[in-house]
Amino acid sequence: MCKSWNSLISDRSFTRKHLSLSTTRRLHSAAYEHKPDGLVHNSYPLESVLSTKVKQQRLPFNSILASCDGILCLCDKRKAFVALWNPSIRKFKELPPFKNTRILNRVYMTFGFGYDRVSDNYKVVVLYYSESNLLDTTKVKVHTLGTNFWKTSESFRFGAVCYEQPGTYVCGTINWMAYTEWTRKGPLFIVSFDLGNDSYQKLLPPDHTEISPDYLTLSVLRDCLCLISDHHIWVMKEYGIQVSWTKLFSFSCIQDPTKDYSLSNALYIFEDGQLLLEILDDWKTKWIVYDPNNDTFMVTRFTNILNVCLETLISPCS
Repeated sequence: MCKSWNSLISDRSFTRKHLSLSTTRRLHSAAYEHKPDGLVHNSYPLESVLSTKVKQQRLPFNSILASCDGILCLCDKRKAFVALWNPSIRKFKELPPFKNTRILNRVYMTFGFGYDRVSDNYKVVVLYYSESNLLDTTKVKVHTLGTNFWKTSESFRFGAVCYEQPGTYVCGTINWMAYTEWTRKGPLFIVSFDLGNDSYQKLLPPDHTEISPDYLTLSVLRDCLCLISDHHIWVMKEYGIQVSWTKLFSFSCIQDPTKDYSLSNALYIFEDGQLLLEILDDWKTKWIVYDPNNDTFMVTRFTNILNVCLETLISPCS
């Protein structure tokens, strides 16, 4: 009986069907160290952010870059280590190194992870640039789940990406904020990498005076690309169409002149319209639940960087 059940839940058509029906989401934070059983993981029901009784284990650092279809992408940038993990089925896959770790000194890198609808597979993308070589360009490597190598893709020729932020997956693409100049003084835009054909597209942010060029963050809310600028959140209702940018709300309740507040991430929208948001309070990370209906928020007990992940049967070891 166990073998037949295992065979069923491992069948690709069954796991894809289960994925299409899955609605359960959990909060995850994780850190990974290079030692046996080195994964330190916290998992919580999504609704626990609404409770004042939840205590969170503080991790030394957080290594979750992104999630897609129940699979978390973990990374240790100091060692160019990348792994894929589905906590629902406890399947873990360490990827081959994409670069010789002995030459990682002064290398900037950013990762993205998502589903390629063309090949019906998952891919990890890394963009990296060596500060020690001023003539160097940003290099791009792509790993396809099920292979044991990284493919070198077309070099990135869009200036500089925001290496502090991981890529945001939406609609079969991975998206980064980018600048036309390495000094970050040039115009801001979004560069989109299509996982299906390894091509790039340049997307423009909303044409609005409220878009601050100082610090922009990309996220995804209800399968739409999301742009956070100062205290404003915009969503691109039709991916790739600039005129479809729509302001979701302005987070006015944190504009307290006595506090150095800034809105830094938008993680999830609940069914009742409340949002799980990350703010920086004097450079300390706080997760809050914000109700745009009455412009109020509640500070949660969570402090680690979190990720919302579906519960699925998709294996990262395929």
